[in-house]
Amino acid sequence: MSVNKMPLVAEELTTEWLQVIMTPHLHGAKLKDFDAEIIGVGEGFMGQLARVNLHYIEDNDSAPHSLIAKFAATRQDTRDMAADQNLYQREIGFYRDIGSRCGVPIADCYFSKYLEETNQFVLLLEDLAPGEPTDQVIGADKATSRQVIEHFARLHARWWNDESLHEYDWAKWIIKSTPMEQTLELYDESLQDVEEHGKFDQYPEMKRLIRLLRPLFRFDPEPPYPFTLTHGDLRSDNIIRPTADGGRLAIIDWQLCGVGDPVNDIVRWLVQSISIEDRKETEQELLKLYHDRLVENGVKNYSYNKFINDYRLNLIVVYLMFSMSMDAVDQSSERAKALFHEFYSRLDSALADWQVEKTLRVLPYIYPFLKFGLILKKLFKGVKRP
Repeated sequence: MSVNKMPLVAEELTTEWLQVIMTPHLHGAKLKDFDAEIIGVGEGFMGQLARVNLHYIEDNDSAPHSLIAKFAATRQDTRDMAADQNLYQREIGFYRDIGSRCGVPIADCYFSKYLEETNQFVLLLEDLAPGEPTDQVIGADKATSRQVIEHFARLHARWWNDESLHEYDWAKWIIKSTPMEQTLELYDESLQDVEEHGKFDQYPEMKRLIRLLRPLFRFDPEPPYPFTLTHGDLRSDNIIRPTADGGRLAIIDWQLCGVGDPVNDIVRWLVQSISIEDRKETEQELLKLYHDRLVENGVKNYSYNKFINDYRLNLIVVYLMFSMSMDAVDQSSERAKALFHEFYSRLDSALADWQVEKTLRVLPYIYPFLKFGLILKKLFKGVKRP
């Protein structure tokens, strides 16, 4: 393969291409060859991941001995879903335009390129091994949860209502990027699966509440306010932690990042990434910690009561998204099946604990007033009282 032709899957990587692309990071080392191992497909969901071990003509401790190569999904329907929400552009744009400025530790990026005509990409990243992600099926421990909450309070505060985010086309609000007609079609398909094929039979709260979602489609979603830079898929599989052998904490997988509601990240972490028992035990403590750290990092005019109300509303948003948009995600592996079972079980428990049914029943009636209040808040932003 020519060094000018970009590899689109791990099997197309060549020594010559890697040598050219990685030269700025090799400190003079020359590649002899490499081997690549697929480490994420199926459970990688939206793309293919490979660990690439680099072998040099002469030993060089300054050059990386391995890297992670990330490519578009091999399934066409998964790539189509990624294209609908600009997922690949988001991750490429994040590393290109924000990267280490984001406010949380991330992997170093060696190379990134996106091909718009085919919606394919390649991303070469620092290999964070021997660090490793928490097993999301088991759930993150309490110490990791506390670390994540503190890190994301700092990130959210760093970009709180920062208008510069709107300069990045890839960072546009992901919910608004999907047409309402398409969203309603997905909802109707999901409802049919629930009623005719037992989609949520194991998850009674999700099954019982799904019909209450339909009235919400009468309203166009409003861009979030407050807004910030959000990860969009904050769960333990995307948190690399150090092990006894070394490594460091880092946040990975930025395909869903962009302008968003900060509380959505927090809901996703607490509902997806820790066991039901640990959430029930630590949730209130972690919510208070998050709000305290926001305030300490400069966020003003955002009360704890407003935060809690936003948390309940974002439970509905996460429920809505999980009800509709997961069928195109590759769930073929046993790992993926176990993972989605935990997602749904934990979300089902949280919906019941937070008595979301009450909110869903009144939301269609109060939404116009919430929208009007949001408009007023934006109009009077920065206006001082006499």
